[in-house]
Amino acid sequence: MIAAGALLFQGVTEAVAGAEFGRTAVVPDKSGAGSAAEPAQDGAGSVAELRAALETAMPLAAEANAAEAPEDRSRPPSVREISQEDAAYIGAEALRGLFGVRPEELSIEWSYLPAGGIVPRARWHADVSVNGERRYAFSVDSVTGELLTIAFDRVLAERVPVDFDPALDKDPGNFVELAVQLAERHGIVHGKVQSAQYAGQGYSNNDPTISVEVAGESGETTLLTFSRYDRTLRGISFHPEYAAARQYSELMMQLLRLTEQATSPERGDAADSHDGPPAPVLKAIELE
Repeated sequence: MIAAGALLFQGVTEAVAGAEFGRTAVVPDKSGAGSAAEPAQDGAGSVAELRAALETAMPLAAEANAAEAPEDRSRPPSVREISQEDAAYIGAEALRGLFGVRPEELSIEWSYLPAGGIVPRARWHADVSVNGERRYAFSVDSVTGELLTIAFDRVLAERVPVDFDPALDKDPGNFVELAVQLAERHGIVHGKVQSAQYAGQGYSNNDPTISVEVAGESGETTLLTFSRYDRTLRGISFHPEYAAARQYSELMMQLLRLTEQATSPERGDAADSHDGPPAPVLKAIELE
């Protein structure tokens, strides 16, 4: 079993990754690069107000007019933004530290994604080949130079089950410990780890995965994803990216709750007159 909220968040993060890997055309962020609305408090506001907050935080990609997107997305539109060379250095250092990849082995295919839609920050995105084979990807904030995401791509030669693992769901401790060790060894949250918690399961290609949320004493929170098959690091969503995705997910969850309350007839007078805590709107979803 996995909570609907976790599924929703996974969908948000996968959608952002899909926009990067597919280099989907999006319009520049009309609300200002990196801007985001504060999430509404539980029970506050209306469906219309929350929809407006979502649109302010991250204008939906479905509303983007591709004609407005820059025709040449191999270069950023502003001289204030960092160069490809700077982004390459940042990404190459991370690949060497996390995966042991030597910079001289790399061949990088670049794209530039302006902020907007489900992409919260303007970025350089790199698809990285090693000895002619695409194996890695990373993205760097094109204004601040912060590393946003990094990923290792592979297809297993073995046939491995990718189904949800109930036993691991009950006891993910080995992977939580692995995430803490890796985060502290590589300074992923820029200091000591304050807490770490299991964040869900999934798969990439034919490789089953598990994700762990790691929070540091610095206030930074990241999401680390490992292979359930052999514990290999598959990717990291660093604090700037992960915080934006979490905020969007929280706003979406509030919108779902308010929509359910407004449209579900069985949650009428009986639900309003209930003295105890409200029944959960979102029930657990069993993955096949």
